[in-house]
Amino acid sequence: MRDPMLVAFAKDMLGMSDEDIARVSPEQEQEYKNTMENMTKYRIVAEVAKSKYCAAGLQVGQKIVFNGVQIDADASDSPRCVGAIAPLARTLGVYLDRCSRNSDVTAPVGGVACIDPGMDVGGLGTVLFNVRIEPIS
Repeated sequence: MRDPMLVAFAKDMLGMSDEDIARVSPEQEQEYKNTMENMTKYRIVAEVAKSKYCAAGLQVGQKIVFNGVQIDADASDSPRCVGAIAPLARTLGVYLDRCSRNSDVTAPVGGVACIDPGMDVGGLGTVLFNVRIEPIS
């Protein structure tokens, strides 16, 4: 890794060793740089579109907001539920891939359902999210 900002991040934030930093290829370095730049410009917003019998209490209109790989607690207004957050990790992976490749970061990503399938198939409650990637204002 050659970029001083990335080296500082790798050492200070991640605790990477000099040996591992030296192993980062130029292609990986560019992907990391792209990702960091894009993550300062965009965020993921998962807004509850449907909620039925949700044990965690998620309600239509509430949202979970991700800045980079972290939940933005100040911008989020829904209860935290592992059953809802875990499926959103797939969307986070799509987002990070787009960021790393400088592709169309805000292209539609589709909806996401919590892990409870609902009463019709043996569960209880279920939550559906509309997910969007939007510029940070």
